[in-house]
Amino acid sequence: MKTFIAGFTIFFTILTGNLAVKAQQINISNDSLQVVAPIPKVVRSPKKASIYAALFPGLGQIYNRKYWKLPIVYGGYAGLIYVLGWNNNQYQDYYQGFRIISQYSSAAAMKPDERAFLDNMIKNPSISLDNPSTFTYISAQIKSGKDYYRRNRDLTIIGIAALHVLSIIDASVDANLFDFDISDDLSMRIEPMPIYFGDQNLVMGFNLAIKF
Repeated sequence: MKTFIAGFTIFFTILTGNLAVKAQQINISNDSLQVVAPIPKVVRSPKKASIYAALFPGLGQIYNRKYWKLPIVYGGYAGLIYVLGWNNNQYQDYYQGFRIISQYSSAAAMKPDERAFLDNMIKNPSISLDNPSTFTYISAQIKSGKDYYRRNRDLTIIGIAALHVLSIIDASVDANLFDFDISDDLSMRIEPMPIYFGDQNLVMGFNLAIKF
């Protein structure tokens, strides 16, 4: 009996050793396990975007990679700057004309170059400054035009400043939402839903689920 137990122990030990050796010989293919590298998350700093947009128009949009907004930003600046220059030129002409005409009560006392400047502003041969009533009317119109173009010039400057502030705000908002996950799956599903009231009565209703 002892000999049988000893022989069984030796046989079990040899069998276990062979299995261990065979287990060590199993090779795992390198291609069977693929390690997927995590995709780096790109973020944008709202502070940097605001600073860039404040330093130079459109730079914040470039930082946020919103290149399609550049024509809107630069188009707005170009349009407002053109309007600013035109209103300022008109204001300068009307200011000079008002400065001349406000010194006199009639056209007879004007210098030739001053009279020529006013005639060039009026650009209407049928209007003569020699007529006292016309002189008073033209004086009022020149003053009104001076105030009108000055107001438009100042409003255009305010518009440029407002556009610059909006550009900064837009850059900051885009930077905050830069890594926001927007899914393309926009769906609506209507499904029946049982509703139990207090008296255990079952009423069928509808459940509206919107996924976005």
